[in-house]
Amino acid sequence: MKLYIHIPTDLRHFDILNEGYLLSTEKDREIADFFLKNFKWEIAESISPQYEVNFMAIREIKRILGKDIFNKISGIYYGSDNCEYLAPYKKEAEQAWEKFQEFNKNYPPFEIRTFTLVTPYVGDKMLKNLEESLEFLNNISYKKPIEVVVNDYWVLNLILKKYTNLQPIAGRLIVRLLKTPLIDTYGYDVHPSGWSIRNQKIQEIQKLKKQIAENQKDFYESSEVSLPLFRDFLSKNKIDRATLDFMEHREKLYDNSRYGQVGIDLYYPWAIIFTGRLCDTAAIKNPSKWMYATDDLCPRTCKQHDIFYKIKTQGYNLIQRWNSAYRSELNLDYLNEEFIKNDENRFVFAPFVTA
Repeated sequence: MKLYIHIPTDLRHFDILNEGYLLSTEKDREIADFFLKNFKWEIAESISPQYEVNFMAIREIKRILGKDIFNKISGIYYGSDNCEYLAPYKKEAEQAWEKFQEFNKNYPPFEIRTFTLVTPYVGDKMLKNLEESLEFLNNISYKKPIEVVVNDYWVLNLILKKYTNLQPIAGRLIVRLLKTPLIDTYGYDVHPSGWSIRNQKIQEIQKLKKQIAENQKDFYESSEVSLPLFRDFLSKNKIDRATLDFMEHREKLYDNSRYGQVGIDLYYPWAIIFTGRLCDTAAIKNPSKWMYATDDLCPRTCKQHDIFYKIKTQGYNLIQRWNSAYRSELNLDYLNEEFIKNDENRFVFAPFVTA
């Protein structure tokens, strides 16, 4: 499994990656001071859970993948996968490519690194801007194909028919994976239907409950990539990679035999719970976006704010940034050795929620 870093549309994250402040944990106090002084928009009014999760995740990655893993970054993912207003404009795509080249120069690659543009679902208003970015990347001559994570089937269609030098990857909004926090908070508490337990003995009812719980657990530990029909769809559309969120307690999710020849991009440590067109963070400056799905261009308020929920959860943080909510997942012990050793699998680390 190779390591990749996901940089948000906000290019300031690319700068702090190139400056060496994004990943190092050798001087935690110095880095903490750096963020408090220069990047208050990531800390929020009170310290955002992102900050704590970031440092805990780095330590966990080193524990499981090796202490020198951050010296072996195989590529950069850039962009947002779930807000069309965060789709990079052409100028941003050009700057991201320049900063990618700068990163390669400052941190000489042990192999030719991959550049991957992450794209969201888009409407007509933003599609033109996204196409300009796709066209720019499509015309770049590079030793490896430039990749595009797609979360919109029309964007996939454009890549297959118009921007054919780009290599598509199935994004985590296209690949379905059940991620509701309720099951992890309350467990597999089942209630068989009345007709199924009518006239049954207590022992039989308990046996039935146990079987239902096992079926629930098996369902939660699966994804669409497990289905031969879905893998066939990917193959017909020239997609050989699919994206999953890392989830704790789901060992069967990390079984290579389930995915055939499809490589897995595993996102860590923030898993998407939901996304939509309403946006609490945009509503800070434009209240209409809190209540109505408007098509007004967004000032990207999420670069300055996030919303985290002080609710009862079990071992994870719940946070909203722009139009999506995320939950943190940290314990990597659920990854099996075979999945880790598979070089076709990628570990995509997003140090901060990718706004």
